[in-house]
Amino acid sequence: MSTSAILSPNERAAALRVLLAERLANDLPAFTKKAFQVLYPNRKLVWSPHYDLLCEYLQLVKQRKLLRLIINCPPRLLKSTLVTICFPVWTWITEPGHGFLTASYSLDLSIEHSIARRSLLQSTWFQRLWGDRFQLAGDRNQVGQFMNDRRGAMIATSVGASALGRGGDTLIVDDPVNADQALSDAERTTANNWIDNTLRSRLNDPAAGAIILVMQRLHELDPTGFLLEGEPGVWTHVKIPLEAEQDERWTFPLSGRVWERKTGEILMPGRFPPATVEQLKGRRLSWAGQYQQRPVPIEGNLIKRSEVRYYGGVDPRTGQPDEKLPETFDRKLISVDCSFKDSSISDYVAIAVIGVKGRKRYVLNMINQHLDAAATEAEIRRQRDVHRPVSAVLVEDKANGPAVVQRLKVNIPGVVEINPEGGKIGRMFAAAPEWQAGDWYLDRNAAWTEPFIQQITMFPNAAHDDMADAMSQAASWLLQASMPTVQIYNAFTGRPFD
Repeated sequence: MSTSAILSPNERAAALRVLLAERLANDLPAFTKKAFQVLYPNRKLVWSPHYDLLCEYLQLVKQRKLLRLIINCPPRLLKSTLVTICFPVWTWITEPGHGFLTASYSLDLSIEHSIARRSLLQSTWFQRLWGDRFQLAGDRNQVGQFMNDRRGAMIATSVGASALGRGGDTLIVDDPVNADQALSDAERTTANNWIDNTLRSRLNDPAAGAIILVMQRLHELDPTGFLLEGEPGVWTHVKIPLEAEQDERWTFPLSGRVWERKTGEILMPGRFPPATVEQLKGRRLSWAGQYQQRPVPIEGNLIKRSEVRYYGGVDPRTGQPDEKLPETFDRKLISVDCSFKDSSISDYVAIAVIGVKGRKRYVLNMINQHLDAAATEAEIRRQRDVHRPVSAVLVEDKANGPAVVQRLKVNIPGVVEINPEGGKIGRMFAAAPEWQAGDWYLDRNAAWTEPFIQQITMFPNAAHDDMADAMSQAASWLLQASMPTVQIYNAFTGRPFD
């Protein structure tokens, strides 16, 4: 006679409940599917292979076989629910003494995640299966910080907060930068410094503690870029684009399961049908970063690589000669983007020499070096002598620009102080239509050409933008004769300058 035959219905139900509890405690995907129904009873969860992939990496974190993990995936694809809400709660089932500290760009968002974790822990479903393993501590049960009676803690904070006296065994940073503020150098620097200094110091055990960063890519030097550049080989980087840009083969780190995607295949096509994808692709500044996890797009942001024209060589694709450089120009000008100081960690100085013939603009030379004010002045003089006649020298009135302007004006005619009205992005919006029309030409064989192309096509998501600024400054100044830059920007974007 089987054991089940002598069990009462209540006993059988209890036995099944124990079996279910044990299975879910060791199966993060299954736990997440059930937890999603509890958290969002009116929403339908469509599972995706990439969720299974992320779960296996998170299981490695729990096992302490992986201590530094970066996850980049598109928005609205369960990343916060899986990583920041379900994973900590699931960990507590078998490790109730574990400490978690979670952070987002705003405290409100962190609190929202904390409330979801606590609601899941207090749900009838969770209590029925695991309510005998621990209880929330009554004296430490707040929306942003709570503990259990096994000394486990879940603490919510925000990027930039001091977090003094608080820490965890696992630290989770979820969306450390607001997408609307990602182009701000100050915002990114604040987030990067906080992660590098404050967050690291909050690990209970620096040698065995884990850090997880989950976000969509927003800039080349957002926290993902900052950490990968500063600590090569330290972080495991899981980057999942919405659209496969090449054939992909993912091998799962625990099960060995293989997931393949063909070029052009869309992640979760039910949620992202073709019409929606095409609309997203039309947003150059967000598609490459937020949806493809590559803030430097293959073709470019405001300016695409395919829009660049050349002189002085032969097109390798067609064998046709490039544009012939004019023997004379209507005018030549020098455009300068100055740096704050002569330092290996400051931005470079960019000095662009541009020849104008009708509507066409030819970049004749581009100097890009760390220069102080005196060296900047000397290089401008040298370029002016080499490319005579130069009718204007444009120097932006910022950084050490004013010092350079005053020194140049004493002996050099045509020095023009540029007031950066509209900002860098505004100027680039003004310049972009000229590149799209094929009016700008670069020396195909110059050493500076490829770095310059990379910078203008990466803008505004590049680590440095000095050469792009020098070019857009010249473009805007040349346009002012017929139409103010602000009007061009307004017409091109449909909205006023910020």
